[in-house]
Amino acid sequence: MSFMHTGAMEHVPSLTQPCEDRDFAEWHQGCPWCAVWVVLVHDAAVAASVQAARHALGAALLPRYARQPHLTLAYRGLCAADGHPQAEFGAARLQADLAALQALQQLPFSVQLQGLGSFTTVPYLCVTQGAAELAGLHQALQRQPPVAGWRYVPHLTLGHYAQALPMLALVERLHALGIGQPALPLQVEQLALVRYATQDIAGPLTAEGVWDLQQQRYFPAPEALLALQAA
Repeated sequence: MSFMHTGAMEHVPSLTQPCEDRDFAEWHQGCPWCAVWVVLVHDAAVAASVQAARHALGAALLPRYARQPHLTLAYRGLCAADGHPQAEFGAARLQADLAALQALQQLPFSVQLQGLGSFTTVPYLCVTQGAAELAGLHQALQRQPPVAGWRYVPHLTLGHYAQALPMLALVERLHALGIGQPALPLQVEQLALVRYATQDIAGPLTAEGVWDLQQQRYFPAPEALLALQAA
């Protein structure tokens, strides 16, 4: 997946790739949920930066983006409560993830968001501190790359592009408004296993459970699909 940061623009696609706001039934084939490990970001300054960026980019982005601010750690795949034939992620794979986290023993750590970047599909806030810890968690959880040529880049998504537009110009528009500055510090205490409805490409994230970094334990959400005992 191509990406860029301001100041390092070599070999970057010139245009953004529009995202369609539709039901990608050919992907999920009726499986209702998709699971992802993330760091949920509950921070007023980050939320304000996301809203300011979305306002500045306007029609360049899909108008609807209901996902809570987050740092993606690992895509886990389609899931369901009823053993759907297309489901990729279930109790056994969750248990393997928890064993990997237990073996890693990652304690709480600091993250800093600063600067702007873009994939062809989404603009984002860059991670300038804590990237090594996030990459270690990604490697432990994403034991096989989701697609060929995959390279993990920690980031916080600002929205999905809705049009094919010059990517550098969009990032520079945000940069000129001061978005991405000053640095935004965060403390990561928990990892969240979340799911989103596969029929809604821009819908909200639903909690499935959390891995507490200090306690090194997993706590399923009250309405988890994959209700396990706390590890």
